[in-house]
Amino acid sequence: MWVTERDEAMIEWLSLVKITSMEGVRWMLGALNGTDGPVSLRKAQSWCARMETVQLVERGRVSSVGGALVWPTHAASGRTPPSLLRQTTRHEVAVSIASARYVAAGWSWDKDRAPAEVGTVHSADGIAFRDDAVELVEVELTGKRPQRYRQIFSAFSWRIAREGVTAIRYFCTDSAARAVRAALQDPHAGGRALAERVHVHAVFDGRGVWESAVQPKGVAAGTSTTPAGPVQGMFDEQGE
Repeated sequence: MWVTERDEAMIEWLSLVKITSMEGVRWMLGALNGTDGPVSLRKAQSWCARMETVQLVERGRVSSVGGALVWPTHAASGRTPPSLLRQTTRHEVAVSIASARYVAAGWSWDKDRAPAEVGTVHSADGIAFRDDAVELVEVELTGKRPQRYRQIFSAFSWRIAREGVTAIRYFCTDSAARAVRAALQDPHAGGRALAERVHVHAVFDGRGVWESAVQPKGVAAGTSTTPAGPVQGMFDEQGE
């Protein structure tokens, strides 16, 4: 059984995100096929089965995370296989889905590395590039305390001013989206100055599953990446 260039690209992406679900595989395979949508579940499962045969991926399940999980083997990535019972697994899988959807929409994706000189260091869950747009991406499945948002917003303000970041995009559960929006409105959190750059999308359910095939406005292929106005930016929803 041969390994194609597309297979190698998939393994490279898996090595970057560490672990994903079948939804992540579907969207990333679609991206590598040159489309802006996911392949069928059957095709994704077939790809995983073929990669298991050549010992490049492994699969497993965790009850708290929806569906089968997929990760690269040590031989494929040089990484130790993830522990599926870690508290961070659900979040890592959700980040991988956001990553695959960005790539399917024509973006480049990488890990975020916050500059050390920032007073309050904060790395986003990912950073995406397309044309002149640079977006810091956060996956928020559980809301944070207001004090923590104040620290994060301070770091974001620094990077917008000095690094050319054009937008901050949050992908959340319903409850986490409410927490982010409340922090943006809080005069003590420093979010109001960022409002035109921050976009909040309530897309994940409690398991960290993103079911809709509709891409959010601003992410979808062919959409404008120009920052929205204060109210629009703060209250964007999937598909609007």
